[in-house]
Amino acid sequence: MPHPTDQFTPSGFDSADDDEAVVETRDVDAELLARELKHEFQIVRLLGRGTMGSVYLARDLALHRVVAIKVLRWDLAGSADDCERFRREARTTGQLAHPSIVPLHSFGESPNLMYMVMRYVPGESLGARIRRLGKLSPDETRSILAELALTLEYAHREGIVHRDLKPENILLETSGDSVRPMVADFGVAMRRSYDPPPGELRRSFGTPHFMSPEQAAGEVDIDGRSDIYSLGVLGYLMLSGQLPYTGDTVQQISARRTEANRRSLRVLAPDAPRDLVEAIERCLQSDPDDRWRHARELHAALTARQTPGSRLWRRLKRVRAGTRRVISFLLEATRVDTPWPVRG
Repeated sequence: MPHPTDQFTPSGFDSADDDEAVVETRDVDAELLARELKHEFQIVRLLGRGTMGSVYLARDLALHRVVAIKVLRWDLAGSADDCERFRREARTTGQLAHPSIVPLHSFGESPNLMYMVMRYVPGESLGARIRRLGKLSPDETRSILAELALTLEYAHREGIVHRDLKPENILLETSGDSVRPMVADFGVAMRRSYDPPPGELRRSFGTPHFMSPEQAAGEVDIDGRSDIYSLGVLGYLMLSGQLPYTGDTVQQISARRTEANRRSLRVLAPDAPRDLVEAIERCLQSDPDDRWRHARELHAALTARQTPGSRLWRRLKRVRAGTRRVISFLLEATRVDTPWPVRG
């Protein structure tokens, strides 16, 4: 049986439907939520639980719609730092407006409760999909990564680094045959213009398996390339069903990440197109300067081969180059050296 830290969802919001989930006899968060918001929402069920809070499915009684409500854990409500971090998450999410970012409807707090009302995204998380299928096809991996790259490009332009991209924070909205990944949980996101409190300067937030080396080291001045590294981990996991770096402890994971000693994705996913594998491998470079500079560059690399015109142009170039080589070979093979004229 694999060690818990070898799983790709070692922390964060775990599905409430997990067979191994711990069943609690009393849900204090749900009781507080139902009591404080009884005139506004009807609490339906628990969707997931994380280190800082819980998410519930609820019905908006006034607007007759289904929503997701995230609450700060009741035992953290007395912590000024945790309360401020929760407020900061709400402010960050509320300032973002992108079709692939789960939108925030409202935020509220009382002496006993802090909560965010968000859009409910039906479907499954990327983590649940990988657990169900084992791994994803190259085409689906490419599509999800390309969409996430565009979403991150928007966030990075807004000065925000997510810092916790992992399968459980990617929700898959299904509409017919199409699947759109939506980014959720900006709980540890960092606005680059934001000056963090002194106590947080060297703290490492996020999920160890998906952190970039610089984030794991607690560096303060990280940028969007750290999220691009996390995208690479997601791509590696989707294609192979495995994490690039595992370990029994956070220290072991960090050490193996620093050594960059991972199995080749080409070996683990031999049927994946070369350009997809190379795009993911470039995301996973230890040095940020060796990765894609911007998420839009990653998106361009992932979608270039999918454009019919670009495929045709590359095919014509290959045919033309091959034709030149054949003609050169034939000319060389049939060339007859003409002797110098001899005068009588």
